[in-house]
Amino acid sequence: MSLGHQLKLRTQWWLILVAASVLVLVLTLDRTMLRFDNAIYDHLLQLGGPASGQSVLLVEIDDESIARMGGWPWNRTTHAALIDRIKAGNPRAIAYDVLFTEPGDPAVDARLGEAIAAAGPIFLPMLPPPHGAAGTMAEPVLPIEAVRQAATGIGYASVDPDADGVVRTATVASRTRQPQHLMALAAQAALRRAQPDAAAQIPVGARLIPFGAGGGRWSEVSAAAVLAGEVPPELLRDRVVVVGATATGLGSRYPTPTGRVMSGLEIEAHLLQGLINRAMIRPAGPIALLALGLVPLWALMIGLGPLGRAPALVVVGLSSAAVVAVSALCLLVLRLWLPPGAALAGLAVAYPLWGWRQLAVIEQFMRAQLQRLNEEPSLLPRVVLSRPGRRGMADTIALLHAAIARNREMRHFVADRLDQLPDATLVADLPGRIVLANAAAHRLFASFDRRIEAGVTQASDLLAAVRLAGSGVAVPFPPEASAPATHEVQRDQAHFYLVGIAPQTQADGQRAGWIIRFVDISEAKAAQRQRDDVVQLLTHDMRSPQASILAVLETAAPDRINPVEAGAIRHYAERTLRLADGFVQLARAEYLEYALEEVDLGDMLIDAIDDLWPQSNAKAIEIVTQGEEPMLVLGERSLLTRALVNVIGNAIKYSPEGTRITCTLTREDRADGGHWALCSIADQGCGMDEDLRARMFERFLRGPVGLGPKTSGAGLGLSFVHTVMVRHHGTIACETAPGRGTTFTLALPIKG
Repeated sequence: MSLGHQLKLRTQWWLILVAASVLVLVLTLDRTMLRFDNAIYDHLLQLGGPASGQSVLLVEIDDESIARMGGWPWNRTTHAALIDRIKAGNPRAIAYDVLFTEPGDPAVDARLGEAIAAAGPIFLPMLPPPHGAAGTMAEPVLPIEAVRQAATGIGYASVDPDADGVVRTATVASRTRQPQHLMALAAQAALRRAQPDAAAQIPVGARLIPFGAGGGRWSEVSAAAVLAGEVPPELLRDRVVVVGATATGLGSRYPTPTGRVMSGLEIEAHLLQGLINRAMIRPAGPIALLALGLVPLWALMIGLGPLGRAPALVVVGLSSAAVVAVSALCLLVLRLWLPPGAALAGLAVAYPLWGWRQLAVIEQFMRAQLQRLNEEPSLLPRVVLSRPGRRGMADTIALLHAAIARNREMRHFVADRLDQLPDATLVADLPGRIVLANAAAHRLFASFDRRIEAGVTQASDLLAAVRLAGSGVAVPFPPEASAPATHEVQRDQAHFYLVGIAPQTQADGQRAGWIIRFVDISEAKAAQRQRDDVVQLLTHDMRSPQASILAVLETAAPDRINPVEAGAIRHYAERTLRLADGFVQLARAEYLEYALEEVDLGDMLIDAIDDLWPQSNAKAIEIVTQGEEPMLVLGERSLLTRALVNVIGNAIKYSPEGTRITCTLTREDRADGGHWALCSIADQGCGMDEDLRARMFERFLRGPVGLGPKTSGAGLGLSFVHTVMVRHHGTIACETAPGRGTTFTLALPIKG
C-alpha cells in the first residue's frame, strides 16, 4: 500500500478511536444502556449461589393467619400478643413491618407500647412524605406516640423498583440524620449484638440487593402459628425476626432479577440477609465504568490498527469476552457491579466502522493500482475495459476482472513459450517449490522415475536424481542470496547434463525464485570422449608399434631378416591389430544401433568358452559350467558373446596355470516382479584391490600390476563389457579381493 493510503488509513484510525471513545463516555455517563445492563445483571446474578438465611426468620401475616385470627386490620392487642410471643424466643432483633400511624383506644395503644418496649431491640416502619410534597419540607408519617417512644428505632420500609418495574436496589443507610431503612436498623442491631464494633460495616447509600439463584433459604412461619404457641422458641432464638403481611390483598409484590415475583417481606429478607452477610453489591463509580469502557476499546483499536497483525474476529471476540468476564468476576467475587453495556456498544461500533474504512481505503488503493496496470502496455492484444477517472465498485470489479484475465493470458502465454523450449526448464519459488515445468522437463524426469507436481514437488528432490560429474556428490540447491551457477552433472555413464540455476527477480528487484535449466550434453560428452580415445589410440598405442616396426625395418639388413627380427615385427603387428580391433568393437558397442533378437545366454556362454579353448588349454585351466536351464534374453548375439569372451578371457589371463574357472547360470525373481538371467564367472586368480575394482570399467585401464602374471592388452575389454550390458539394460557386478580371485556377475532381463 502506498504511503499516502497508509497515512490516510492511520488518520481515520485516530478519528474512529476518538469518536468511539466519546460514544463510550456519553453512554457511560447518561446510562443509555441501562436496560441492556439490567438484562446482563439479571443473568449474571443467577450464576451466584442462593442467599444463606440461617440468621433470618420470617413471621408472615399470610392467608392462614387472616383465616384463623380474623379480618384485617387486627386489633392492636393481637399485635402486642404476637410481639410477646416472639420476644419469648429471645431473638437478636425484631423488624415489625406493620404501620401504626393512626391512634386508637389509648389503653390498647398503651398495651402495644408496653409490649414493644419490653421486646427490644425492635424496629418499626414509617411512611415517607406524601407524593407531591417535594419542595414543601414535608415530614414523614411516624407511628403513634406510644409506639414511637417504645420502639428501638424507626426506619423506611418502602421498596423502590427500577424504571422497568424490577426491584434491584435499596438505599440502606445514610451518613446524615435522615431516617434509615428498616432492614439496615435491624441488621445493625443484629451485628452489634454479635460484635459490638460491627455497626460501622453497614454500607452507606444505594446498594444492589444480592438476590441469589433459587431465592432465599430462611425459615418462614405463619403469624397465627406463633400466636397459638405452635412455633417452638428454639426457632426464634438468636435470629432476626421480620414480621410483615403477605396475605392476598395486603402485601405488595414486585418482580425481581431472579425472574420471580416476590412479596415485599421476602425482598426485605434478601436485603436484611445481604446486610448481615456483608454481601451487598456496590455500584461502580464513574472512573471504574470509564476504565471498563475505554480500555477494551483502545485494546481493540490497537489490535486492529494499521500495524496490527491479529485476526480481526479474534481481537473483537477477545475484547468482548474480556469485558463480560471482568463484569461477571467483579459482580460474583468482588460484589462490585460494572455495567458492560457501554463498553460492548463501543466495541460494536468501532469494529464495523474501522472495517468499513479499511475496506474503503483498500478499495481506493486497489482501484488505483488496477488502473495503472490497465494503462501499462501489454505483450498480448487486449481490450481496455475501464476509462481513467471513473469511480465506483462496479468499475473496480471490472478492473480486477481485466487484471485477472490478463494474468491468466500471460501465464498461458509463458507456459506455451516454456513448453516450446527444447531443454528441460523449471521455475521454482524462493524455498525451492516447483511452480512451472515445461514439457521437456516432464519427459526428462519421467525417465528418472520422478513426477513433477506444480506447487508440491521440491527442486532439491529433482536435483537429487543426478550427481556432479567427477565427484559423484548431489547437486546443492542454492541459498537465497546465491549468484547464478552452472554444474556439469551425470545420471549414469551415458547421460550428462549442464544444470544452470539462476535467480528470478521481481519488477522491484527483490529475489522471488529460481529458474533451473537442464541441457543434455550426453552426445557431446560421448563425442568428446570418443575423440579423446581416438587421439590417445593414434598418438600412443597405435603409433608406438608402427614406429617400432619402422625401426626394425630400418636397422635390418636389406637382403635378409633373421628370425628374431621377424618375430619382433610379427609381435608389433599383432599388437596393433588387437588395439584396433578392441577400439572398433568398443565404438560399435557404444554407437551402433543394435539388432536385437531372442538368444539363449547358455548357448552364447558355450560359444565364448569354445572360442577361448586354445588359451585355456595352453595354461591348463579348466572351465566348468553349471546350470542348464534355458535363459532367453533379447540382445545382439555377437556383442553379448564378445562380452562373455572378454570376461572369461580376463579370467584366463589373470589366473595361474592349472586353476579352474567356474561359469554359473542362475535365474533370479526380484521383488518388483522382474525375472533376470545371471551369469557368474569366478576365477582363482590374484584378485584386485578396492581402488582398482572401483575403476575397472574405465577405458585403457590395465592391471593388476605386481599381483599376477605380466599380461598385455589395450585395457578396453571391461569397458566394452560394461557398455554392452548398459545398452542391453543389464548390469555387471564384481566381487574380488587381493589373493582371493574375482567373480564377475552379468545380469540381463529375461524375455517375457
